[in-house]
Amino acid sequence: MSRVSLLPIRQDLRDFFSHCERLLGNARQPDHAPFSQDELQMICYYANEIAKLADSQRLAEPSNGKPTTLAPSCF
Repeated sequence: MSRVSLLPIRQDLRDFFSHCERLLGNARQPDHAPFSQDELQMICYYANEIAKLADSQRLAEPSNGKPTTLAPSCF
């Protein structure tokens, strides 16, 4: 997803996406240390909160007959 978007995306979301891409890229490196339990819990917490926020906004929109997914849970 690291290509420039032609869509108008807010700067805070672009920053968020950039940080996510960097974290994912670094985590895939063979010399990357595994996440600690605390780090995994924080990653999961924020991933779930973002997913719930996105789902709540999707649920507020007309579904056009498409199924709606709900936020996954961790731990």
